[in-house]
Amino acid sequence: MDIDLLTPEVFAGNRHPDQLAAVRDRPGLTWHPEPDGPGFWVAARYDDVLAVLGDPGTFSSRAGIRIGGSDEAARLVADRMMVVSDPPRHGRIRRVVGAPFTPAALRRWHDRIVDGVTDLVDEAAGARTAGAAGGPPGTAAGPLVLDAVGDLAQRLPNQVICAMMDLPRADWPLIGRLTTEGLDSPDPIDRLDANAEIFGYFAELLDRRRARPGDDLISELLAAGGDLTDEELILNCSGVLTGASETVRYAAAGALLVFGERPALWTALRAAPELLPSTVEEILRWTSPGLHALRTVTRPVTVAGTRLAPGERVTAWICSANRDPAVFADPDVFLPDRAPNRHLAFGWGPHVCVGARVARLELTALLTALIRRVRVIAPAGPPVWSGGNFIHGLTSLPVLLSPA
Repeated sequence: MDIDLLTPEVFAGNRHPDQLAAVRDRPGLTWHPEPDGPGFWVAARYDDVLAVLGDPGTFSSRAGIRIGGSDEAARLVADRMMVVSDPPRHGRIRRVVGAPFTPAALRRWHDRIVDGVTDLVDEAAGARTAGAAGGPPGTAAGPLVLDAVGDLAQRLPNQVICAMMDLPRADWPLIGRLTTEGLDSPDPIDRLDANAEIFGYFAELLDRRRARPGDDLISELLAAGGDLTDEELILNCSGVLTGASETVRYAAAGALLVFGERPALWTALRAAPELLPSTVEEILRWTSPGLHALRTVTRPVTVAGTRLAPGERVTAWICSANRDPAVFADPDVFLPDRAPNRHLAFGWGPHVCVGARVARLELTALLTALIRRVRVIAPAGPPVWSGGNFIHGLTSLPVLLSPA
């Protein structure tokens, strides 16, 4: 076996793109054994990933959506949590959970999100600090070294979603920590404990919002509750929190890595901000924080010439599809003006991310604020990658920001 998509060191060393490129070159799907499991098929080409994610009748999400996930946890939330459900139940949950994320609904949140992101950049980049020699407020004291992940990217989505949910500001660090542990911790017990604590938090919050509804995402979910029980609302609040936080965090950190390593790209974007929309799409393709989605076969099917039997598991590697040279010219080159850019960073089919519009808005607001405040982004230390094979990205990135 010359590929390994289970060992954390492969992902911490950022070696999985090369392994998946080799898989793309092989005919059919590739079989991947598991030391403590039944093994799974690997779909790495763009068209094969579309075939898996676009057919929920054949490829089910009910038995779990990630390698290494708990089978028991999946059984407990199947058809109750949006990401671990199939049609028709999935559609009924999605109508409720997606209600606050429609274009009309997001117009209400737009200014709040943009202002929050701008304030965060001001704080992180020191843009509202008085000058070094008693200069006027609003001027930067000089170049600033910070951790692009801990000081900026990690706080960005957590701050936005917590504000949308109108959570007490004092709770934001706790929610951010639990969200990361519940998804990224290498210890499954720690993941379960963190998620249990999040569930308990939202159970209390739901009671408070039902008694005193407000202008917030939780109150909107309650109003659109349909036939969802309180427990299902709690599960899906946690799902929204996780999806909103981790994907944007890693995409934002990856963007700062690209612009730090290739300063000409940052200079060009500052000179031509009309490239922002296409740049955001290329960031999403390039970083692809959601690496894979697991599905379980429900009926005999053939994908790419490989015959699959009911009960077998298939992993659709979104990150690999987004580097497929059959679809993307020069896939290993970051092209801010790439068009078309049919990336799958938000998934495909019925399970495409409900928060995609919010994620795009956050990344656009982040880059807009940085364009105004930062002239140069430069590396200030080596990047550190996570070892996760489900959600993946930078856990640390020292950068030097020179003020505009």
